[in-house]
Amino acid sequence: MIKRVINVFLCIFVVSLFLGCVTMGSERLVMKEGTFASKYSSIKKIVMEEAANNGFSTLTSEIKPSKYNDWEGRLFFQLVTPNGTDQLFVDFKKKPEGVSVWVHGAGTRGNANSAAKAISARLNKL
Repeated sequence: MIKRVINVFLCIFVVSLFLGCVTMGSERLVMKEGTFASKYSSIKKIVMEEAANNGFSTLTSEIKPSKYNDWEGRLFFQLVTPNGTDQLFVDFKKKPEGVSVWVHGAGTRGNANSAAKAISARLNKL
């Protein structure tokens, strides 16, 4: 029964993606570990401002990155719309060249893509 529900959901998602009902967005950048560590509060503020500007006004959950968990963390936003659920993720992960910031999401209104681009553009200025 559960496999059938998952298969139906995946089929609907794939069809929606190809028909243009679901849009996806993704942006990546890498910051020096020292910069990331000293500016995390500014990074979070930028993410929250740009997410709100694109319809994701509420931070649903946060896994705060720190040197104690190798800078792994996540900011997660979710927005329920009449057409489905839009999601926006900002994932942090330590890489050899610094801390990777990956902004990605999917949505029914296209806002995940514009949010990802806006967040990435502002964070690149740091």
